[in-house]
Amino acid sequence: MSQLPLDWSPGPSDTTPPLSVSELGSRISAAIASGVPDPVRVVGEIGSFNQRNGHWYFNLKDEKSLVQCVCWASDARRVAHVPEIGNAVEVSGSVVHWSPQGRTQLRVREIKLAGEGHQQAAFRRLCEELRKLGWFAQEAKRPLPAYPRRIAVVTSGAGAALHDVRATGAARWPACELVLVDVPVQGIGAAEQIAAAIASIDDSVEQTEIEAIILTRGGGSVEDLQTFNERQLAEAIRAAGIPIIAAIGHESDTSIAELVADRRASTPTQAAMLLLPDRVDESQRLDLLAESLAMRVARLVRIRSEGLLRSDRGAAIGMRHRAEAARQRLLRAESALLARRPHAVLAARRKAIERVASQFREVLTGRVLTGVRLLERQQLDATMRKAFVRAAAGLEERQGVLEAVGPEAVLARGYSVTTDADGGVIRNAGEVSVGSEIWSRLAVGTIRSTVKESETAPDSTPKVNSCE
Repeated sequence: MSQLPLDWSPGPSDTTPPLSVSELGSRISAAIASGVPDPVRVVGEIGSFNQRNGHWYFNLKDEKSLVQCVCWASDARRVAHVPEIGNAVEVSGSVVHWSPQGRTQLRVREIKLAGEGHQQAAFRRLCEELRKLGWFAQEAKRPLPAYPRRIAVVTSGAGAALHDVRATGAARWPACELVLVDVPVQGIGAAEQIAAAIASIDDSVEQTEIEAIILTRGGGSVEDLQTFNERQLAEAIRAAGIPIIAAIGHESDTSIAELVADRRASTPTQAAMLLLPDRVDESQRLDLLAESLAMRVARLVRIRSEGLLRSDRGAAIGMRHRAEAARQRLLRAESALLARRPHAVLAARRKAIERVASQFREVLTGRVLTGVRLLERQQLDATMRKAFVRAAAGLEERQGVLEAVGPEAVLARGYSVTTDADGGVIRNAGEVSVGSEIWSRLAVGTIRSTVKESETAPDSTPKVNSCE
């Protein structure tokens, strides 16, 4: 491995006094200034990228190395495009060593996009390949257990992710046992060890009774999370027979392991929440189910009781009907037996003879009465004819007398009938006043007059002097 030339002139013995940290930092700064061109142009891939107060802090890497970079806000404002993680870029700047913090970094002044980075391109190609194989399809996902009793947590035993999962599990569902499978979550060989751990868990589920796996780690740089983009880890997740929940890095991070897993969670806490039910919610749900079950049982008991009562009433009614029918059959049999006794048969025949005799008497009596009524009707007709003749003769006689004394006959002899305007007959001259109208009916026609003077005779016979 090549090293920078340092101004180092050690003596021939160990009696040379040691350098202080500040002296070493100064010599490193001097060596960089003399051994690295300024400006220096570097090509690499953006590994991580953060912005604070307009300044850009990022890593520049290739397959073997990584260097810390900073681009101050005054220089960042001149860059045409804000770089993103995975971009291949060409940068220009100065290498500096900051002694107070012992940090060496590249202070970038210019950034040019150079295409897609090697790591990003590899990630994209693997994603496309696995997508075509159907490993990301929703249909390939395995269902999660409703109430798991034992879960394997594949993560680093020293990481904060394990603490979050344990705390969430204790709060939500303490009945579930969490089994730690301690593995490295970054660095060389980490993907192989995680894949081997998943395969070992899956092979021993019958003995361990593990029902699901939580694969998790906390946040980190793109390089730290690269372990979870390896194909062999994706193959192990795909081949597992039990469901796996993956929560890798922060919510904005996406790994191939999360895409292949049966569920993806943004944080370790959320992974535990997806897999473990909430005991408070489940307790409330059980209370509701118990209440509903009690209501259903009570309703079923009530319905069955009512059905039994109806059955009892129906059985009693049926027994009464059958008893009544049997009693009626017995009465009919008794009546038939009594009807067949000799005295009963003789009485029945005597009644039949009496019935025939009665009918004969009725017929004979009817015929006699019919003859009598016919004779009486003939006599009545003769008597009525004689009475009618006598009545007709008397009516004619009386009609002649009536016609002789009737008003029409009197008028025909020269008399008249005088009435007032209302049709009332005037019999006395005192009944009319001067100026009133009177009507005189003659044998032929009627005369209307106006009274000018009237006089009543001493013998009370009215006498009209004059009228118009």
